[in-house]
Amino acid sequence: MSFRTRTLGQSSPRRQKKRVSLDAFKGYMQRMPSFSLKRIPVLWGRTQNGGTNKKQLMIRGGAVAVVIGICYMLLTWFTLPDITDPVQLLASQSTVITDRNGVELYRLFNEEDRTFIPGSSIPQHMKHAVVAIEDKRYYERGCVDMRAVARVVIKLGRAGGGSTITRQLARNALNLQQDNRYQRKVKEFILGCQLESQYEKEELLDLYLNWIPFGQNAYGVEQAAKRYFNTSAENLSIAQATVLASLPQRPSYFSPYGRHVYTEVSESVHDAVIDGTITKTSEIPEEDITIGLLGAYAGTGSTVLYVGGRTDQVLQNMKENEFITDAERLTAMEQLEVMEFTSAREDIRAPHFVLWVRDQVEEMFSGTSEEGLLELGGLRIETTLDWKMQERAEASVERYREDIAARFGAENIALVSIDPRTYHIVSYVGNMDYNDTEHGGKIDMAQAPRQPGSSFKPFVYAAAFQKGYSPATPVYDVPTKIGDDEPQNFDSKFMGLMTMREALGSSRNVPAAKAYFLGGEENQILTLVSSLGAPTPLARKEELQIERGEFDYGWPLALGAAETPLLEMVNAYGGLARGGKALPVASIRRITDKKGNILFEAPDEKGKEVLDERIAYQITSVLSDATVRPEEYWKTQLTIPGFKTAAKTGTSNKCLEWKEVPIEDKPGQKVKKCLLRKPDNAWLIGYTPNLVTGVWVGNADSASMYDTAGGLNTASPIWRDYMISAHRLVENPKTDFEKPDGIITPQISTLSGQFPTDCTPVSHRRADIFLKERAPNAQDPACKSLTIDKVTRLLASEECPTDAQEEGNFLDAHSLLPERWPTWEEGVVDWVAGQMDLWYAAPDHSGAIIPLPVAPTTNCTLELTPGRLEKPILSITGPAPGGTATYPAFKPRIKYTSKAEVLEVSYSVDGKKIATVTEEPFVQPLRVPRSISENGSHTLLVTLTDAYYNTVSSIVRFTFKEDERSPQVRILLPSAEEISLPSGGSLRMKVDAEDQESGLKYVQFYLGETLLTTKPKEPYEMNYTITQGAGVYTLTVKAVDMAGNTSEDTRTLTVQ
Repeated sequence: MSFRTRTLGQSSPRRQKKRVSLDAFKGYMQRMPSFSLKRIPVLWGRTQNGGTNKKQLMIRGGAVAVVIGICYMLLTWFTLPDITDPVQLLASQSTVITDRNGVELYRLFNEEDRTFIPGSSIPQHMKHAVVAIEDKRYYERGCVDMRAVARVVIKLGRAGGGSTITRQLARNALNLQQDNRYQRKVKEFILGCQLESQYEKEELLDLYLNWIPFGQNAYGVEQAAKRYFNTSAENLSIAQATVLASLPQRPSYFSPYGRHVYTEVSESVHDAVIDGTITKTSEIPEEDITIGLLGAYAGTGSTVLYVGGRTDQVLQNMKENEFITDAERLTAMEQLEVMEFTSAREDIRAPHFVLWVRDQVEEMFSGTSEEGLLELGGLRIETTLDWKMQERAEASVERYREDIAARFGAENIALVSIDPRTYHIVSYVGNMDYNDTEHGGKIDMAQAPRQPGSSFKPFVYAAAFQKGYSPATPVYDVPTKIGDDEPQNFDSKFMGLMTMREALGSSRNVPAAKAYFLGGEENQILTLVSSLGAPTPLARKEELQIERGEFDYGWPLALGAAETPLLEMVNAYGGLARGGKALPVASIRRITDKKGNILFEAPDEKGKEVLDERIAYQITSVLSDATVRPEEYWKTQLTIPGFKTAAKTGTSNKCLEWKEVPIEDKPGQKVKKCLLRKPDNAWLIGYTPNLVTGVWVGNADSASMYDTAGGLNTASPIWRDYMISAHRLVENPKTDFEKPDGIITPQISTLSGQFPTDCTPVSHRRADIFLKERAPNAQDPACKSLTIDKVTRLLASEECPTDAQEEGNFLDAHSLLPERWPTWEEGVVDWVAGQMDLWYAAPDHSGAIIPLPVAPTTNCTLELTPGRLEKPILSITGPAPGGTATYPAFKPRIKYTSKAEVLEVSYSVDGKKIATVTEEPFVQPLRVPRSISENGSHTLLVTLTDAYYNTVSSIVRFTFKEDERSPQVRILLPSAEEISLPSGGSLRMKVDAEDQESGLKYVQFYLGETLLTTKPKEPYEMNYTITQGAGVYTLTVKAVDMAGNTSEDTRTLTVQ
């Protein structure tokens, strides 16, 4: 492009350049106030009477200051650059962003990112749009905008409105990053005046529009038009021009691909618009508006208000300056409502990370002498990223992305990994695909606040541990009322008594809700989390309190109800990995300018201890304890082979359908209950001594995932895949966490968290971690050895029969702080009562999950069992007194009456118990032990016990005789003597057999010589599929008694 300069002399080009500067300086000096140098001595002299006065001193001092100022400006003049070649004057150099090892990630500004076009190719409304928003009095003012200066003076020197388009050009040309603020302002002022003197207003404006950065590496209006609208600058509409004019001051913030495309208002404003409290846009408080690039509507349906964006301000200024008509403004506003931007596809390594770094650098230099340095170029920004680890992170995400989208309905994934020793970010995947505009790929989900679900629980337990609790503290996972709510577990089950170690390791919700209260509730927990590196939940609470007046997360905070960015969650987990020491995550190691001067260098900080390192170690111990994870898959997925690994999953659920239901104990009152929930955020955050890594899976548009989605099956495979591969790159890795001083690991009872006793079941003893000053100090109070009445299962007393007494170990079940939280105790009482029914439902107690029966608290009384004094009657009818019984087995006969249920009947011969029968008819063949001789006289003792544990016995003396009688056996099916069946047919046999003397030993079934089956007890029957070929076979049934006597019955079978 060309720029017209004023006519100069015919001297040589080199001398001509110098003359341009001198002539311009002369012109500038002519416009300055004139002082006679000859007057200076007089001004500095004494008065006529030889004295001085205050006024004269001030005048003389001011004159000296002016002279010094003029001299300084004259010297400064000769240090300024040549302005005769504006293209070279404003040329930029590339800013390079690299990883920690010098691998280039992004080059900010290349020459091909700028296309110079003549002013005639730039629409007038594009020029007017920039003037309207950047420098409204551009066409009126000279090199000094006296109105702006006056405003600064009125505001007592505070900044405000002094920067003009010309000054911005001057700032870029000077590259004044190493100057102090005042030197910079002076040079900007002088060079700005030079530019105003050298070029026409339109020429300067053309130069400005060709130079200015519009974001997305688009420098100059031509490149910006192509980048955002896929058109040439000369074809820009008024609406498009207002978009481009809105960008230069804050190109990253107002980026059409960023988070501030539309203006946003607070939720309280939305509500106020809907209910009619706010009826005009002017009534919306300024602090409740976050200005975006484009305007947006507040409210819903027909109750809406339009809240403008930066483009609306541009249009309004253009109308006020009479650059456009009101009709053109309204037309442009309509076009902005439906405006679409060209999809931006940039070739950037680690794009979300790089653009975040760029924003940080921009923010770092904002308001300083280095402001605008990023666009000027020549910087080398060395980040903390490790490109080799980044490649592994991206590969892990890519490996699982299609499967996760297909099986779980999640289109977005983010991963952040830091080195806990330095807090340097080594891997950063902000989204699956930066260029995937369909699924919000440009949104940096690593910094988007989302509900973390159960991955928030470690901080809740850490707060509880600060209050004196420990991993060994017992807590009941049982149905529990908390106000009008009743927390539920992810699997809709309750696991009963468990330690806090087990509760956190297996991610139970009810114990976590209790830990919320034990840890000091909301403020205590939020303060801890914020200090560890996740300030968003606390900050958001404070914002909502301002908007709504009252706001609390309540106990759902323990389940991850507070939205928190992944980056902050990883930072806070880093505080646990680092032993309770907090540091902000670092993304930039060093920034140098084109001359190698260091502009910024990350400090080597040790971190501030915000959590007792021993408590941090307790949490790490729990999160790395594979024994308390619920299933084998959990143990595998949350473990990195060769390294101690602490990890926690998280899943948040989104309610899709609500219904108001009555509150049981509050007639007339209702509460909202969710009828349909689906997961919307899945997390896995874990760490070794070498890396802290978090993975988030979900949808950028907040859509829910499929029902089966969760942190374990979506985020954990990515996390584990990355952690295994990334650890191969760690130099001198540590395999285990360092145990701090002041920690002890005594053996405790998991029933109480105190020292175990002989009563404590062995299965409920283990070592656990305690702070030295908070060690167990008592014997296990939860296990009691008691004597009870077996009938009533109450404490034994003198009133109830001693025959029904037995000793045993029992669980003394109580919630934590029952007086403080009575509904917790009620939940425990109700739950253990139900468990006791299950305990006694099966002899092996397999239906219950309590470790012991619950200790009774009341004594037994006969009033509870009025029929227990009526004892049963028993007599032996065989063998008769002095009679005989067969040897080596015999079948006794008894007769009894009992009003209560019979529990058992036992049989003893010569004092040796032979059998105990628990089922009717309470008799069975008795096999006599070999130790009892067949000869001589013997005794049979029969003892019956009823349900009240009343016992009655009968005894008879008898002698043995040899069993010479054979058993009886008869085939009932088939009933015919001869039957015919085809090969492959089904044969069913049923037999009646008994032995009156010693009893049957077994019944055998034969087909020919083949033994088909042996039946030791009734029913004596069988089914058989015939495999034999055609022929005639004999079916034989053989009965054998205890003495070895046999008998048979047969049938003839013809196989066809």
